[in-house]
Amino acid sequence: MPHSCPFSRRRTAFTLIELLVVIAIIAVLIALLLPAVQQAREAARRTQCKNNLKQIGLASANYESTYSLLPSGGKGVSFALINLYGFPDSFFTEILPFLDQAPVYNQFNLSLHYTNSSASTNATAARTRITAFLCPSNPVTTADPQGFGTTDYDPTEYVDIDPGSGLKNGLTGNTIGPFPTGGGTSVNATKEGMHGLFPPPIAAVSDGLSNTIAVIECAGKPAGLLGKYAFTFTIGNCPGIDPAQMPSGKYTAPNRWADGDASAGINGQLTNVAGGNLQYINGNKTPLGGPANCPWTTLNCGPNMEPFSFHVGGVQALMGDGSVRFISENLNWLTLRNLVARDDGNPVGDF
Repeated sequence: MPHSCPFSRRRTAFTLIELLVVIAIIAVLIALLLPAVQQAREAARRTQCKNNLKQIGLASANYESTYSLLPSGGKGVSFALINLYGFPDSFFTEILPFLDQAPVYNQFNLSLHYTNSSASTNATAARTRITAFLCPSNPVTTADPQGFGTTDYDPTEYVDIDPGSGLKNGLTGNTIGPFPTGGGTSVNATKEGMHGLFPPPIAAVSDGLSNTIAVIECAGKPAGLLGKYAFTFTIGNCPGIDPAQMPSGKYTAPNRWADGDASAGINGQLTNVAGGNLQYINGNKTPLGGPANCPWTTLNCGPNMEPFSFHVGGVQALMGDGSVRFISENLNWLTLRNLVARDDGNPVGDF
């Protein structure tokens, strides 16, 4: 019989070079896909942020329908007393029943400060995390030191950008101005926003609801911020306040949704100078936490009481008519002033 050899198959494998080529191709594909995935995720977060503002707008409109007044901003300008004043409760507390948060609202005794826990369940309610008050694109805000719920949105209480220079009318101590009786380029420099100190009727928004910003993003305020205004109450006589639940035992905490200081007076960045090019929106955005001369922990730096977001190119704003607009960070400062003032009579133009 002829000799027969058993059938054999040569084993093959990737060479090192082939393996490296495959890995390189996979890495290139991931690098190409990753930005698209990140953009898709940010688009989803931005849509959720927009939906949050729409919910807040609807709640505010329902509040107005019930009480024939807009919700108070929680703090604002008293033109009669020429000062800044505020209340123990906030814009956000007031709209809770119209935001499907009646169980939280019903825990509040509004005659007592939101930190009170000895005679009410205020502090427990104020520690509720409410997702409608939080922008999902905000990657930096840490938990409040005392556990209170926070917000990335602020109702507009006033605008203090001088129409002549574009600079902030400086806060001196606890005063603000010049006021409408001032002179020179500062005439009407300080104007109330849509949600002023005292609850205004909707007719007070004489510039038109579609031309007036009601609530704007101020995302990224550091936890433990210290409010520093002279309010109608003090630590000694504010009903039920628990100083131990306040940052450093002082006045207000602007990052908390239940705090009367959780509202925006639009001034522009603290380090603005005449003829400068600092942005009024998303100003001092880099480095994270702010530059050395304007850290975010300082009032009117970065997101601290100024329009700010982590979206690319601008912030989202709820208009008085319930629409949500994306406001470019390159918006002219005078247009921003006109959008915040509810009754200055100036045309807004395109934005």
